[in-house]
Amino acid sequence: MPVHVVTDSTCDLSPELVAQHGITVVPLTVSFGDEAFLDGVDITADEFYRKLASFSGLPKTSQPSVERFRQVYESFGPDAGIVSIHISARLSGTLNSATIAREQLHGEGRIELVDSRSVSLGLGAVVLEAARVAQQGGTLKEVAEAARRTLERVQVIAMVDTLEYLRRGGRIGRARSLLGSLLSIKPILHVEDGEVAPFERVRTRNRAIERLIQIAAESNVRRAFVGSGGNREDAEALLERLRPVLPDAELLLGQVGPVVGVHAGPNVLGIAFERRE
Repeated sequence: MPVHVVTDSTCDLSPELVAQHGITVVPLTVSFGDEAFLDGVDITADEFYRKLASFSGLPKTSQPSVERFRQVYESFGPDAGIVSIHISARLSGTLNSATIAREQLHGEGRIELVDSRSVSLGLGAVVLEAARVAQQGGTLKEVAEAARRTLERVQVIAMVDTLEYLRRGGRIGRARSLLGSLLSIKPILHVEDGEVAPFERVRTRNRAIERLIQIAAESNVRRAFVGSGGNREDAEALLERLRPVLPDAELLLGQVGPVVGVHAGPNVLGIAFERRE
């Protein structure tokens, strides 16, 4: 019996990749005041960043309900194998909703839950590898193991214009130590042990981009996603600069979606890369 791969919308994989690899995406919710939107269903990334630019407050995000996960799991039938891979449990309660749904369905043994310990296209890289193994006929155990092996080799590193969105959204983690830095400093952040942490501080945006390229060049990259928040031209330019640096790597262009964008803010630019084994 085929194994189904489920994730959540913070994976930020394109609709094309999701469809191509048969991935089921459970959306989180983004709310602008009284207006609530299902991430990737009711609102696209481009629409989100346009709306964010004119919104005076900070949008809110919420995890999928237990019932939504139950409906998804039940849709595959009572005997289906499912590997459900999600945003770091330190950043969201999404995995907890999935866990409760599995318990309610008595799904232990056929529903494998994986904490990616990552977010955005770092989660996407884990999900994509699991989905490829599933498409090749992998068993439940093989697909879950592929996800867990991959997450150990994935790194997310990004530059943000400001830490204010992370601070206000309560997801700043260890990057709190950078608050109060000079305005001229551009923070480079990464995801470490499932939470946002400081990586480096550089003086300019151009220098930050140079460091992203340098870090990728030194990392024995197998596959890399370049992701941006409302600044696609910057992402395309960074991807082109990575091609000669990573000639043997698979390079993919992504976009930081609404839920992650609430916390990262506009103009985030980063790389999620998977190292070779």
